[in-house]
Amino acid sequence: MEDNKTLSAEIFETAMEYLPVLINGLEQASGYLQRDEPAKGFQILGEASDGLMWFSQVVQGLPVILPQGENTTDIRDNWQPYSAALESTLALIEKNDTTALANTLENEIIPFIRMVYGKIGNLQTANPYTM
Repeated sequence: MEDNKTLSAEIFETAMEYLPVLINGLEQASGYLQRDEPAKGFQILGEASDGLMWFSQVVQGLPVILPQGENTTDIRDNWQPYSAALESTLALIEKNDTTALANTLENEIIPFIRMVYGKIGNLQTANPYTM
């Protein structure tokens, strides 16, 4: 049980440090795409791909590492739309549809990451993990 608490604390700490960086990068990419500077936007998206994969793994693992009884309904309910939006980005990149890609980032991907970030932040405040 202590190993799970330690792992949870490490994941939450990393998420609190890294998710704002990921959000900022995705916002920058969207801005470049909207300003008709797709090369810069695509470069940032390429750099963010590992972070997005890590984020997906964290979200999928939240039910295992959250304290018992913690409500993850919002995350669970919004996971499929987020996943679908994330999957659609490749097709949008291939079509060079920068407007739709920027909208997908701003309206579907970034808000979900922000929601999860907020929930993790609330968990850390409400349930500090200590050894």
